[in-house]
Amino acid sequence: MTLRIKVFAEIYDKIIREIRKRGLSMLKSSEIDTGHPLRKLFRNALEYGFKLNPTDKIGIADYIEEQILCEFVHLDSLYKIRDAEGRSLEDIADMLTEGDVLLNAQSFDREFQVHKHIGDYTLFMLGMFPSALCGKKGKELLLGSIIVPGASLSELYIIQGQRSYRIASEFTHKELFLELSLNFQKYQAVIEIVRTYFESTRNSAFLRAQKIIGGTG
Repeated sequence: MTLRIKVFAEIYDKIIREIRKRGLSMLKSSEIDTGHPLRKLFRNALEYGFKLNPTDKIGIADYIEEQILCEFVHLDSLYKIRDAEGRSLEDIADMLTEGDVLLNAQSFDREFQVHKHIGDYTLFMLGMFPSALCGKKGKELLLGSIIVPGASLSELYIIQGQRSYRIASEFTHKELFLELSLNFQKYQAVIEIVRTYFESTRNSAFLRAQKIIGGTG
């Protein structure tokens, strides 16, 4: 190990320890009040989803409600990762560049936030709006330097979602993010049931978002 690499590793370890100390503050609470009717709708749907896909891991249901469903109620949050010019990024490959401290990320906190977002974003899109991925092409097919010949965009989203949650686990909430990484497709199935629940209730906001995200409205 060269001196330069050793010094970088020591700095990295120190920063990671500091980030872990303040880990709880890195997961921001939703602006949606806990008594809001939308919360009840999410909880009812999630309860049904977890009956069919049970887990004994504490905090997973709360995380999906708070950090994913409530977060992405505002469609702008889907593309909240921005580059240095302030442009919203839609391609996973561009998000990865912004989340790499060796490239555009200015801090390890930024790296964590980007990878958390990629994990949340891919899980949400696969579960709630899978049809929106069918016609998408471009840089995100490459996923940075990861190329999977013949894979569909959905398969690439699964691979990168698992990877980003695993990276997020290195910063804080290790057990929670590792669980999301290791059982990514189980929680995708839970969110798919949430989608089915919303479709069955003919929720107008969801149906409108489905058209917007799918590019048909």
